[in-house]
Amino acid sequence: MIFAKEICKSFIAIVFLSLYATIKAQSVGELISGYSGNMKWNDLTKTVTFLTSGDVVFPEKGVKSFIWVIPTSVTNVVIKKDVRVNAVFHSHADVCIEGEDRKTSVVYGTELQSWPQKHRVVEYTICTFQNFGGTMTIKNLTSLNPRGFHVRGWGTTMMVSYCDFLDTRGGHGNHSDGVEGGDGSVFDNCYFETGDDIFKVYFDILVTNCTIKMVQNTVPIQLGWGSYSDRKTGTFRNLKRGAVDNAIINGRRGKYNVTVNIDGCDIDNPNAVWVALNETTTGLKCNVPNAKINVKSHTGQFMNGKYELNICGFDTQLNQYNCINK
Repeated sequence: MIFAKEICKSFIAIVFLSLYATIKAQSVGELISGYSGNMKWNDLTKTVTFLTSGDVVFPEKGVKSFIWVIPTSVTNVVIKKDVRVNAVFHSHADVCIEGEDRKTSVVYGTELQSWPQKHRVVEYTICTFQNFGGTMTIKNLTSLNPRGFHVRGWGTTMMVSYCDFLDTRGGHGNHSDGVEGGDGSVFDNCYFETGDDIFKVYFDILVTNCTIKMVQNTVPIQLGWGSYSDRKTGTFRNLKRGAVDNAIINGRRGKYNVTVNIDGCDIDNPNAVWVALNETTTGLKCNVPNAKINVKSHTGQFMNGKYELNICGFDTQLNQYNCINK
């Protein structure tokens, strides 16, 4: 897990070379042939609609046979109510992927624990929704038990709203990270009950009205596993979290200073620490003017970085604050 997440900028070229085999888009015709369920194509609206549950399989892709690289001719993907699609969606241009029903329009992965390790695949190459260019919009659906991360847009714009991101296998070892997006990405009204890093402040992002249930291995706010997040800002509004005992805000490795602004924060997690910065080269400026916080301790044994805080108007490290709506 540590190796996979320590992606520094010098490795980007290597990453894209490793993705070369999956970059070629599969046409709508190829998708129709490779999907075990029923679907339709509307050439006028450039919309693919999954009508019944099924699996996407492109045998020529081998172990990554489930990845559909969306052609630029497709601008909309719709998943009907009560439909579960076993697939991964990767894009290189503007596209909107939308469910008809948030709870029953499902993009599914696998029940197998630790799928990437067992198949010798790097987890960030098989994210359920992955954007390589343009803006990817995802709304009103559930992402369940992904093989890799749920959502990844390294340096590209992700607009994600009214979605549930779930790992019912138990979060540890599955690399079922939440969402990542480039500058200007917005994540709104989403629910997370999944493992690993939920919101990655690797770029300037906005998170509003989201709820996290901290299951095994969940870290709500991750500042970085490398130096790529330096001088980035995560802005959070109306954030709710609870359960389990990890750090709420975590900076693992690298050389960076990140700003986290949270306006509206309701956290009741008596087993957790508020912040952990593992290395002396990591830094955090944290501003929380409107909060109700109950944690075990403010910092823990992994507090080695530089830390500036202003929570409820205090720069004192407490385990409880209450200035909600004041």
